[in-house]
Amino acid sequence: MGFFDKVKAAINRIKEDNKYMARTTARINSGNLYGWVNFKTGKMDPNDDFRAGSYVNVENGKGIIYNTGDEDYNFEPGDIVSFKHIGDGHPLNGGNDRATGQRISLPTWRFAAEFKDGKKTNMDINIKKLDAFKSIFQL
Repeated sequence: MGFFDKVKAAINRIKEDNKYMARTTARINSGNLYGWVNFKTGKMDPNDDFRAGSYVNVENGKGIIYNTGDEDYNFEPGDIVSFKHIGDGHPLNGGNDRATGQRISLPTWRFAAEFKDGKKTNMDINIKKLDAFKSIFQL
């Protein structure tokens, strides 16, 4: 493989990874963001069911796990078969406070979740939206 072939392959890989960038950005800013999915630092595990640093939204009573490079994973009430609290999660960025200009950090709690299709992940859910999340998904 020549140099230009390697460059072309890298560009195609970036293009594919950013396939859903506009949609992802719109969803993050929609007010429907509930938290992170599979948030971790360090080396990413290619065997994980969901890409590290994905997001979870609730739209029209259904859950969506998404990121910039993968198809959506949709789930409905009753699809989560296990949802166990395992500690504090990684905070969400809530933008900037208009009065102070300081960054707003929204605390989350981390849950180990398993879906009825066997997929597993950790979810860091915004504490202020946790009761609504549990109610919607019958947890």
